[in-house]
Order: sequence, then C-alpha cells, then structure tokens
Amino acid sequence: MAQHSAQSIQELQKGQITRMLSLDSQGTWDGATTFKVLVHDMFCRDVIGPLLNVGALRSQGVTTPMSLHHDRQPQPGVPAIYFVEPTEENIKRIVEDLEAGRSGLYESVYINFASSVPRHLLEQLAKGALNAGAANRVAGVFDRFVSFVSLSPHLFALNLPHAYWTLHSPATKDQYLSQYIDRIVDGLLSVLITAKALPIIRCQKSDPVAEMISRKLDERIREMKRTGGSSALELFTGARGAEAGGAGQRPLLCIFDRDVDLASMVNHTWTYQAMVQDILGMKLNKVVVPEDSGDGKEPKKTTYSVDEKDTFWVKHGGDEFPDVMKAVHEVNEKFNEKRQQMTQSSGGEDPADSAGLASAFNALPEMMEQKRLMDKHTNMIHALLEAFKGRDLKNLLEMEDNFASQSTGTSIGQVEQLLTDGQKGTVLDKTRALMALYLSKPSMPPAQLSGLIEALQNIGGDVSGIRYLQHLSSMKNMVASQSVAPAPGGAGSSGGSGAASLMNSMFSKGEGFLAAGLNSIQNVILSKKEMVICKILESLMEPTSKLDDTYHYFDPKTQAAGQEAPRTRTPFRRSLVFMIGGGNYTEMQSIQEWAQNNGRHVTYGCTDLVSPEQFVSELCTLGKDQAGGGAPDLS
Repeated sequence: MAQHSAQSIQELQKGQITRMLSLDSQGTWDGATTFKVLVHDMFCRDVIGPLLNVGALRSQGVTTPMSLHHDRQPQPGVPAIYFVEPTEENIKRIVEDLEAGRSGLYESVYINFASSVPRHLLEQLAKGALNAGAANRVAGVFDRFVSFVSLSPHLFALNLPHAYWTLHSPATKDQYLSQYIDRIVDGLLSVLITAKALPIIRCQKSDPVAEMISRKLDERIREMKRTGGSSALELFTGARGAEAGGAGQRPLLCIFDRDVDLASMVNHTWTYQAMVQDILGMKLNKVVVPEDSGDGKEPKKTTYSVDEKDTFWVKHGGDEFPDVMKAVHEVNEKFNEKRQQMTQSSGGEDPADSAGLASAFNALPEMMEQKRLMDKHTNMIHALLEAFKGRDLKNLLEMEDNFASQSTGTSIGQVEQLLTDGQKGTVLDKTRALMALYLSKPSMPPAQLSGLIEALQNIGGDVSGIRYLQHLSSMKNMVASQSVAPAPGGAGSSGGSGAASLMNSMFSKGEGFLAAGLNSIQNVILSKKEMVICKILESLMEPTSKLDDTYHYFDPKTQAAGQEAPRTRTPFRRSLVFMIGGGNYTEMQSIQEWAQNNGRHVTYGCTDLVSPEQFVSELCTLGKDQAGGGAPDLS
C-alpha cells in the first residue's frame, strides 16, 4: 500500500505504538532512555499485548504498565503516557488523576487516544484539566489511529465481541447500534491510516449493514480530506499530491457481512491454528493448555504465547494436523542428532575434538530454545489429540465435509445417528453438526428437520440457534454457501501412512503419547475446497464478472459524494478483506492460500475472531431474542 507495501499491518502498527512510547517525533524527551509510566484501558492493553511484551516495553523505558481504572500510587517525578479509547468514562478518570493531590499522580502526562477523540470529549478533558489547575502538566494530546488488534502480519481484529448478535438482534437499541457501527468505522479508519491505504471500497448491494459501514467510512475519509487538506491525504497515502499514486496502485477494501458464509463459523476444523482456537480457546495469541502432572492430581494449566516469535507456529499454523505432527517429529529428530554430536564431541582429547566441543556449546542456547519451543507444541498437540479421541472428531469432520457432495437423505441419516449415539461427540459438537447440515441443505424437508431438532432437544441441546437459522433463511431466502471441490488427490495425503513412524523417538515428556492417538487421525481424508469468500474476492479483484455489478463501489478519493464513482477496470493486486460479525482462522487461512496461489497480497480482518462455541452461543441468543426470551447472556 503505497511505499509501505513491504511492511505488514502488524509491523506498521508496532511502529506506531513504539513511536508513541518514545514520542520521538515531538522531541519532548530522549525517547526510550527516559523512564515513564504507561497507563492503559482494557482495550488498549489488548492492542499492545500481541505487539510488545514486558521486555520490549522496558526497552522503551516503560517501567510499569498499569490499568487506568485501578488504584495507582503517585509518582510525581515520572512522566506518564496514557493510551486509551476516547470514552466519557476514560476522560473522567484522567481528569481525576490530574486532580489527585497538589501535583497530580505524575510529573507530566501525554494523552494518546486509540482513535479520533470527538470534540465534545476533548472539550471535557480541557475543562477538567483547567479546573484541576493541571493544564500545564498535560504535555500533549494525540489521535493515534490504532484502534485495532494485530494478531499476525496479515490478520487484524477490532476486538468487538458479540458483533453478530449486536448487529442482528431485535433487542439492540438504535442508539447503541449506531454507536457500535461507529466503532467499526473507527477501527477500519485506523487500519487504513496505519497501512497508509486509500482504498476502493466494495460491499454487497443487498447487505444493509455492510453498506452502512461502507458509506460511513467513505464519508469519514472525505470529511478528513475536506477539513485537513493535503495533510489528511498524506495520512492515508504517506505521500503528497501526485506521489500518492493512481487507482491501479491502490488497494481494494471488501466489506462482507458474516451471513455470506455462516457454515465456516460452526464447522469442525482440521488445521493447527483453527483447532487450537476451537479446542483450546486461543485468544489474543494466548492459549491455556492443561498438562497432566502424572501424580493423579488435577492437571495444571500452562499459558503459552503463539505469535510471530514462535517460528514453528508461523511456519505450520496453517497446516493440517497430521502435517504438524510430522513437522514436530522432524524437528525433534534433528535435535536428537545434534545432541548426540555434542555427546560424542565431549569425550575426546584431540584439539580438533575440543574445537568441535566449543562449537557445540556455542550452539547450546539455540538448541535449548528449540527444545522449549517443541515441548510447548508437543503439549499443545497432546491436548488436541485428547479432545480428538474423546469427542470422536474424526467422524464429525468427515461427516460435515461430505454434506455438500452427498444426498440430503444420506446426510440426514448420518446426523440422526449422531444425535442418538451417546458415545460420539459433545452436545455442542452435535449442535454444530446439525447447524452445518442445515446451512448446507436449507431446503431439506421440514418434517425431517423438525425430527432432528427434537432429537437435539432430547439430549439437552439448545435448539434456539437452529431456530434462528430457520428464521434467517425465511427472511433472506438464504442460499447455502457451497464450496466446489477439485479433483480428488493432494489434500487427503496429509494424513496417510507417512505419519506411521511419527512417534518413535519423541524426546520430551510427550514420548509415546501420540502413538496412542495416531489411529484416530491418520485416515482422515478431507476434500480440498475453495471457500465462497475466495470466489467473491477473486471476482472483485478482477472486476470483469457479473458479480462485480452486484457490489457497491465507493472511491473516497473522488470529489463527488453520494453517488457511484467511476470504476477502474484494472485488476487489483492488494486487498483488505473485512468480515462484519466475526471471523475465523479457517477463513483467514483459505484467503491467504488463495492469495499466495494467485500472486496477490490480502490482509484479513474482522470485528472479532470468534470460536465456534462462541458463535453458536450468539446464534442461540438470537433465537431466544426472536422468541422474546429477554436479556442475553453472552459471557
């Protein structure tokens, strides 16, 4: 995106946060060499978390990151950086800090808002600082435009939970809905400014929520250009005037509603990242893994980070589960070979042997780090395998994969058997399977669907979610998102006999445990499918298909607003895909695979990354809302 295309959205946001912490562009202190306090709200804590750990913050001179709404001790000789959302509650607390004592809590404060602060809140802050006699301690107020969370180089989320429920529920008040949509627009504006991108915006004409967000975003960019002139344009392009580039160099921003493909939110998953989120509940690149201590006590829980510093995660996160197991085995074998070489080198008296020993010991820190990394992934795989066996996920994966290609009667029979089998899967697993069936075959006979719903209810399942999907189908004449599988081959080989030797020489505490679960996964063969979102994206980035005409086209760079902008027919090489109502790792990985195969650069974003369990909960709450069920419980 302009001259910044070599950097990812995560790198660019990290640079923005680092500059905020050093304030080098203002020249007010000597960057990271000055010790300071960082005060954040919960949202901005989550923005920083995936980018900078405690050690990285200390290298920037941050001695202690602290919560805005917790009690804090005065540190009168220390400057403070406030990093918060522009909310009335946060402004009130900052003013209270300025009022605290004769000299306030801190020597000086630098107030940084994650998104643009509204004028009335800025006036409230100024009035509070004046009344407290602390205006001289407010060293600066900045709009940082970083109101999103970067989870990987090509993945971001706005960290707005329960988006699907909020945007679809009749219980959502109009004022709250408007504020929520404004938060989405603020987040997208932050992404575009951080990425130095002035995009062409596309959304489906039949999608009112996506259209509202697209129009508001278009208007916000135009308003900034109108009031800020060339300096505002520079925010989006990183260049002035003609240097900003033409339409062919600009990216595409495709804004989708989650309804374009609901099945990917409830289907069981088979790639490593997606399974870790689905089964282990990964959130903000953190995963909690239960580890058996072997003494009969309750398993202890260990929290792991899985991010860009984890080279194994970066390389294999998108791989299918058996391929990840093979990779663990290969890395462990190499480790054992190096360890044997070190052992052999330590026994000789020849000078050459001494040189070899010195070389081996120089490599020891790297080897120990590699062992720590592989122990972590071994433990994670162990936990995934336990769930895979205990819930019979092999059966569920293959069943859901076959829904699109087999007859309705066969699929219904399989789900009937699943619902009456007390040994296979949890109630939630069975709820997801029934939802996946309905989304794949929405025209299935009503009597048979009613029988399946009754069977789910009989085993204690919440049928409100499937009731909501029925309502959605009747309201929107929903057509199932069908994927087309290419010729057989390729995809299925990943779980084959090559994994049979996988478990022979595990060196850590996980030795042998994989062998017990190998039979559960080695014969899982799933078809390789291109998701519906990839097909739409391809049509929009090659704007020559009939599908292109069913999508709005907004160009905030043009002068005229409120009307369809002249269209460019030049193929786009870069795109941002944004999913309203929740995203998932399977969809992100499918898009990245498509982009790599087609020589494109695509960044995937969403209101929040939502696990299947969370999404089913939202669907069930919507079903209760439709039936007049009262206040939601989405905890």
